[in-house]
Amino acid sequence: MFSVIVPPNAPPETRRSHKKSRAGCRNCKERKLKCDEVKPVCRNCERHFMNIEACDYRPRLPRRPDTTCPLAAAPPRSAPESSNERLSSSSSSESGSDSDWRLALPTSLRAERLDPFMTHPPTQPLKPHPGDMMLTKREKPDLKTTVFVGFPWQPASPTNPTTNFYVPLVLSDVVLFHATLQLSAWRLGQRARALQRIAVNFAHISAECIRLLRDRVENEGGGVAVSDQTISAVATLAAIEHERGNTKMIRMHLSGLKRMLSIRGGLNAIRSSNAMVANSVFWVCAVAMYEAPYPSLDPQLPAFIPGEHGLGIPVVSIFQDFGPEHVDPTPPLDLVALGVSPSIAVVVRSIQHVSQLVPTSAAYPTASTSLVILTRMCTLLSHLLSLPQIRGSQATDLPHSALLSESIRFATLLHVFTPWRGLPPDGTLTINHLLHQLMTTLTEVLQSGSSRSSTSLLWVLSVGGVSAVSMPERVWFASHLVEMTAEMNIGRWETMKSHVCRVIWHERLCENSHRKLWEEVMAKRRELEEG
Repeated sequence: MFSVIVPPNAPPETRRSHKKSRAGCRNCKERKLKCDEVKPVCRNCERHFMNIEACDYRPRLPRRPDTTCPLAAAPPRSAPESSNERLSSSSSSESGSDSDWRLALPTSLRAERLDPFMTHPPTQPLKPHPGDMMLTKREKPDLKTTVFVGFPWQPASPTNPTTNFYVPLVLSDVVLFHATLQLSAWRLGQRARALQRIAVNFAHISAECIRLLRDRVENEGGGVAVSDQTISAVATLAAIEHERGNTKMIRMHLSGLKRMLSIRGGLNAIRSSNAMVANSVFWVCAVAMYEAPYPSLDPQLPAFIPGEHGLGIPVVSIFQDFGPEHVDPTPPLDLVALGVSPSIAVVVRSIQHVSQLVPTSAAYPTASTSLVILTRMCTLLSHLLSLPQIRGSQATDLPHSALLSESIRFATLLHVFTPWRGLPPDGTLTINHLLHQLMTTLTEVLQSGSSRSSTSLLWVLSVGGVSAVSMPERVWFASHLVEMTAEMNIGRWETMKSHVCRVIWHERLCENSHRKLWEEVMAKRRELEEG
């Protein structure tokens, strides 16, 4: 990421080799391209450079010095300097030669392992205000769509919480704008490489974003350094490194993010100022669980009162979550009576209530109500992830109730996360991580002496099988469903649905996926019965 660093006030350079131009601007001559001599900017430079204002039409190209052996041509120094001293001296001087600037870079082996906030030299600012930045025609639409793909639920624009509460934040803050622009440039560059097109200058945008963030943290300080905009910018940088697969940088950004949240008073304090920022922080921490454990952001579930948000829907759970106005012919399963932990059972019931509101436009007449629904769902999931795992204890023989509670916790997370698979930042690795944890816990549940066939386990196995679509693990869940449905005398889809809908069920999201799994289970049963 930090191997190509362009010095300030240096002419644009590239390693490409093309046919040489005998007339034209200086950049085309150096790039060995035929220049069309259009002024002020020729077409070659307009396509290649993102911040060029005018081409240099010099009568002759000055002869470049021989750089085949730069160390031999460099003058001897009296005493060696450390990399930090050279870096500080380079950033303080405004008019230095290219060779002086290159000597300011760390020359030790594995220099890329330094803190990137210290390795990156100051870059030349593009524009003082994000609205004045020059974006290419391909970057503008991609930048607009980048902020709208973080969550699977996106209502119409007038009631969209992203449009009303997050986009204005991006456009009003230069650091958050550059972080979003960097994320957009990375995705655009990925598509450009796939289509064999010229990619955007991701390295320059990344260096500029780091420079702006470092300047804010070091110089501005106070509340600005841990503002909603700064926290969201760091979360965006973590999302970028997640997509790039840079695990070291993911850990670094998440560590800084946790320190900033601690200074602000926790994630719930961010929700009170801008809930969309809190939602994005939750999702970034969730998608990186494969590398860094989810921090305990919500050990206690925050209280929720629908009346404070203008919601007149009847209260149906002890945490006063709002529920749909409908009569359910199938009574919900009493998980607490089955031995499930009350803290998990109540969250399961609350998620069932909130999820019923997502596809009905009458449930979110305004952007504020849409934000309340999305934020409550993210809060419930964050609370489930913040609960201590039973695997953290040293006990070897765990009771059936503890194993069942853990299985339902993992299945609930998978039930909500699975529709989010593939949306950037992609949570597929986290989904797979939770899926294998569920399989490990379920194995102990099924091997215990307690009842192997129950409605709760039927739902857990069904959710696991749906989450493992197009994966080898799906066969494991389907095989256990074959055995369990045979023991429970379930031979029709309507009977199967009457069982699984008693825990968490959403008709539009669950019907097709669960029915397809059921058809695979029945095909496997017939195959085994026929021998």
